[in-house]
Amino acid sequence: MIEAYPADAELPIPRRDALVVLAVHSYIPSQANPRLEFLEPILRSLQGRDVSITFSMPKAYFEKALKITGLEKLAARYGARIIRPYQQANYKLELETPAGAKIAVRALEAAFDESLTKIVVAIPVSHPQIILYLTMPTAALHVLMPKDVQSLYEGLRALYKLIADIYKLERNTLCLVDGKFVIEGDGPIKGFQRYWGVTVVGDNCAEIDAATASALGVNPEDIGYIYFYYGGPPPRAGLPQLLERSKMKIKLTSNIGILLSWKRE
Repeated sequence: MIEAYPADAELPIPRRDALVVLAVHSYIPSQANPRLEFLEPILRSLQGRDVSITFSMPKAYFEKALKITGLEKLAARYGARIIRPYQQANYKLELETPAGAKIAVRALEAAFDESLTKIVVAIPVSHPQIILYLTMPTAALHVLMPKDVQSLYEGLRALYKLIADIYKLERNTLCLVDGKFVIEGDGPIKGFQRYWGVTVVGDNCAEIDAATASALGVNPEDIGYIYFYYGGPPPRAGLPQLLERSKMKIKLTSNIGILLSWKRE
């Protein structure tokens, strides 16, 4: 299921207990961080349910990010809890690299609780390690112990496979691409904002990310985590009409040639 809506339109949010997983990229003000005006209607619609918000950063950065993004006040306003992975990520996962090496990481158990909806929110960001940072890396990386996120960076091919493997273990995801703006160039910190005006919604982050990439002029086959999720090139699927009408080509990070080397590893 892939649906597209105009930016800031009312979205179909299921009224269930939820873990909201956010792509927070910086503890200093950044256009790549979540927009409160996107998140507030989601939390408002979930009032009365058990709702938690999380993202993964080391302790000092996490606490700063809570304040500069306004998430701390927003969560308090709607009765949502803040979950800190640096304290609470104790659920053990054993992963395997493309070379067969074993890697153990710690994650939030709530991310794998089938009774919870995982609402994954990401702004499209051109990224120096992941090409296009969308909902699947958000779902996978922002539920891990911060120290363990770093252990995944052992080569591009390994990183992309491990992102896909972690996401495959999650269930009941609602994947939201907040595409009112896109961060182009050397994002998330040094990138520049460009208006797009689309929100992409679905229950499979791989499908949503592939559709979003296509609409932004990026070949989904170049994005390693999408490739490893499908075990090959993603299936070709038609785009919703709004995405077709909103197609454009964004400028990617300046080291894109290096990032594509995963295909040759």
